[in-house]
Amino acid sequence: MNAIDTTHPARFNAVAVSLPQRHSQFRAVLIDHGYATTQYERDIIEAAGGEFIDAGDLPSAETLTLCETADGIMLRRIDVTAEMIRRFRRCKIICRYGVGTDNVDVRAATEAGIIVGHVPVYCVDEVSTHAMALLLACVRKIVPTHQRVERGAWDVHRELPLFRLAGKTVGIVGLGNIGRAVARKLKGWEVRLLASDPFVEPECAEALGVKLINLETLCRESDIISLHCPLLPETHHLINARTLALMKPEAILINTARGPVIETRALLDALSSGQIAQAGLDVFEEEPLPGDSLLRNHPKITLSDHTAWYSEESQIDLQRIAAEEVTRVCTGGLPRSLANPEVLQRLGRFHEWQPAENMRWQLKRLEQLARNDSH
Repeated sequence: MNAIDTTHPARFNAVAVSLPQRHSQFRAVLIDHGYATTQYERDIIEAAGGEFIDAGDLPSAETLTLCETADGIMLRRIDVTAEMIRRFRRCKIICRYGVGTDNVDVRAATEAGIIVGHVPVYCVDEVSTHAMALLLACVRKIVPTHQRVERGAWDVHRELPLFRLAGKTVGIVGLGNIGRAVARKLKGWEVRLLASDPFVEPECAEALGVKLINLETLCRESDIISLHCPLLPETHHLINARTLALMKPEAILINTARGPVIETRALLDALSSGQIAQAGLDVFEEEPLPGDSLLRNHPKITLSDHTAWYSEESQIDLQRIAAEEVTRVCTGGLPRSLANPEVLQRLGRFHEWQPAENMRWQLKRLEQLARNDSH
C-alpha cells in the first residue's frame, strides 16, 4: 500500500474536481477504492444533503487538496499517514472500507480529534464461511489431493493420512461477530469448541456452547485453531514461537483475521520442524504476498489471496455502510462503529456514544488500558 505523495504542491484541476453550484451541508471525498461503481455512496450522501466526490482516479496532489476541505474522507487500501492527517483540518471522520484500520495512523487521527470509522459487520458470513473452507481443506487435504489427481495419480489407499473431524477440539481466538459465526457453523459437526477472548461476556460463550479459556490453554488443547481477533498492539504476533510451541504436533492453524497476528518466520519454522501440522492462510504480514515468499510453495500451507471478505453482496454492504457512517458523523451524529473511541473523550462526546453491540468490547479494552496506565 502506498501513501498519497505529499512532497509536491497540488496543481488543482478545476475541470476534474469543479464544485457544484448548490450549497452542500458537508463534503465527502472517496480517495481510493477500485470499485466498478460508487453510485451507492453518492445516493446516500447526496440524499443527506452532502457533496460526494469520487477522487479515485485523480492525481494524488489533487486528491490531497480535496481532502483538506473534506468533512469525511473514505478510503480502502491507501496508507493515511500522520503527515496527511495534519492537512485534514476540516475532517470529522476518516472511514476505512473494511474491518481493520491497519493503514490509517489511528493515533495521529485521535490527536487531531478525527474519528476513524470502519465497517466490522459487513462480511461476517463470508469470512466465517471462508475460515470453514480453509479448515476443511486442511483436514481433508483437498489441495494436495487435487494436485496429485491433476498430475494423473489415483491413490485409493492414501499416501497422506487423513483424520476424522468429529471428536476434535476447535479453538477460536476472538469471539466477535466472525468468531461467533464460526462457532454457530461448527455446531452439529460434533466438535468441542473453545475460545479465548479477554473482552467477551462468559454468558455469550456459554450460549454458543463454547468454553471460554485463556490463550495458552487453548493452544495446548486445540486440534484446530482459527484466528478471528482484531489487529491491535496487544495482538501483533500473538501467534509466535512461544504460542506455537504450546500446540499439538497435529494442530492446524487457520488465519482469516490479519496477517501480523502471526509471526511468519515462527510459523514457517513450526511447520518445517513438525511442531504443528498445517496452516490455512488468507492474510499475511506483507500483502500482496511476495512472489518469492516461502509461504507460497510450502507443502503444509493452503493459501488464498485475502479474499475471505468478498462476495457480490458483501461489497455492496461495505460501500453502503461506509457511506452511512460518514453521513451520520458529518450531519452531527456519532458512528455505530469506530476504531478509536477514545477520540470521543477528546471531543467531549463520549457520553453520547451508543456503540453497536459488536463494538462494546472496545469499552472494556479502554477500561483495561486505563487500569494498566495507572499501575
